[in-house]
Amino acid sequence: MQFPFLNRPSIRKVTVGASDEAGRVARTVMEGLLAELPELLLACLVEAPSGRVVASYTTAATLNPNQINLRYAKLLRATDAALATQQLPGGPLTEMTLLLEDQLHIIRPLPNSSWYCFLAVRFADTNLGMATEILRRHTAQL
Repeated sequence: MQFPFLNRPSIRKVTVGASDEAGRVARTVMEGLLAELPELLLACLVEAPSGRVVASYTTAATLNPNQINLRYAKLLRATDAALATQQLPGGPLTEMTLLLEDQLHIIRPLPNSSWYCFLAVRFADTNLGMATEILRRHTAQL
């Protein structure tokens, strides 16, 4: 039995987990992100209910999308539950931004599906506004 979180990720290669229409759409999104952000550290499209990685790209084996997606899927489910019960004020969740010491992580639930997109870049390579706009532009059609 294979466990995806135990597998080593493919380095500097867009990896797609499905070969159907969803896989083709995921590949298009990932390639578009990579074309506009060549310094991208990590990007992945994940099904929120299951936590399954649909497509991913990483530049280092230490940035494994199969391990990161489980944490963020749980965070998104908890946040959606809090918004649904109106424990947090506001409307639907459009994106989350996490600022680390030298990295910027953006999590964006896709509007018309149960997927979310995760993006990680270094502050030295891009800024928040640019990364957010590129992510919005490439995930708006989904």
